[in-house]
Amino acid sequence: MSTPEFQHSDNNQDLHLVRVRRDMKEYKKRTQESRKNKASFGSQEMDVKDFIISPEGWEGIMFTFYFLSIPYITGIVFLFLFIARADLENFLIFDLTAFFVVWAIGYEIVASLILIVIFISYIKYMTKDKPIKSNRISNRRY
Repeated sequence: MSTPEFQHSDNNQDLHLVRVRRDMKEYKKRTQESRKNKASFGSQEMDVKDFIISPEGWEGIMFTFYFLSIPYITGIVFLFLFIARADLENFLIFDLTAFFVVWAIGYEIVASLILIVIFISYIKYMTKDKPIKSNRISNRRY
């Protein structure tokens, strides 16, 4: 009638210990299932079309254009504002035919800005819709 796990053996297994182990396994299983169902920042759905304008069927061409032009323009603006100090004569001294160098400067700036935006959105996600725990005595468990 009794199951093998509740039979006493020569090792003198404690029935309470067997019950605690089974409860621990059940608790572990429940927490793993709840963690799998929990939404995280990285599991959010994101569509690139929400952020980049491109006509239907021309996505590859437009992404390539954006990938080349946005960092280059950012690099030129950075060189004009911060290196040449917004002086056109100093700016014209630069050799802007070195496309890759100007593009690399702009790429680093754009990548840094994107990482900052991702970090800010992560902070907003973490602080959004969190229940406020009260320190009231009636809410405490003893």
